[in-house]
Amino acid sequence: METIAVYWENKAKTYGFQVERDLSLFQISVAPFEMAELGSTLFNDTSGIRFSWVLAQSTGDHQRLKIYLLLNQEWAPSMQGIVERARENDIDLNLQTTSPVELIYFHGPHFGDRYGIADTALGTLRRKGLPIIATGCTGASVYIIAPEKQSAEIKQILSGVFDTPNE
Repeated sequence: METIAVYWENKAKTYGFQVERDLSLFQISVAPFEMAELGSTLFNDTSGIRFSWVLAQSTGDHQRLKIYLLLNQEWAPSMQGIVERARENDIDLNLQTTSPVELIYFHGPHFGDRYGIADTALGTLRRKGLPIIATGCTGASVYIIAPEKQSAEIKQILSGVFDTPNE
């Protein structure tokens, strides 16, 4: 016997919205067989870069991986150096940088137990015509990368469709 339960509330509860500004988004495209070498280059870097968010996805033909690295703009020159070292090691990678960008993220107590969280957030923003550069979700968290100066409006709009603690 299997029991399945779905948690539902009219307005999904969150622990509030967090915003990070002055970020750079690096999108690196690399062949899957070169990931180990790229990982080694990142691991051996001594600049102390700290990432705010990392996402990897395969292209539709599975010939390339897209790695998204979000970091504070102060680390952008160090990241450029890592990319150059990777190319010197004959790693065939393509780089696209978007800067500055902002990160809006939120977590909820029941996100893993119910469906529709990402659809509510992203659908609402799409209907309002707000641009989204990238998103990532886990069982309990939603991360949205937006162009500079968009996070305040996104936070305000999402606060209307999600229940947030008094901030």
